[in-house]
Amino acid sequence: MKRTSYLLLVLALSLFALGISAAVSAEHHVNARLQPVNGSGISGMVELTALPKGGTQISGQISGLQPGTEYLSLYYENHTCELEPYSQDDIIARYTANSAGRATFSTKAEDDLDEINSISVRLASDFSLKACADTHP
Repeated sequence: MKRTSYLLLVLALSLFALGISAAVSAEHHVNARLQPVNGSGISGMVELTALPKGGTQISGQISGLQPGTEYLSLYYENHTCELEPYSQDDIIARYTANSAGRATFSTKAEDDLDEINSISVRLASDFSLKACADTHP
């Protein structure tokens, strides 16, 4: 009887530890889908990873862009890619779509993962919003 109780206790603690491990992992890594805005046809994925000494690694794969056109991506504290007072540090990347209408980027942001709630794709020429990803829905 003692042995069965001991085994059940070990099993329960192991499952608890696995649950904590999964929760911690989820807090350090986010994948979010870029949603087209106003019928832009732009989509893709962004991946955010918390860095051990602070900051966030942000990568993006974007499609549906106009070939040869310049775009930029920013991150926001809000969940809807609404422009807010920002600094140059909030600009994640500037890029030009290739001939297939695709672009990728990877950069480090100074802000921590829990402070980055959305990421945008904007047309560089007029700052118009073309796609948005809510990173913490």
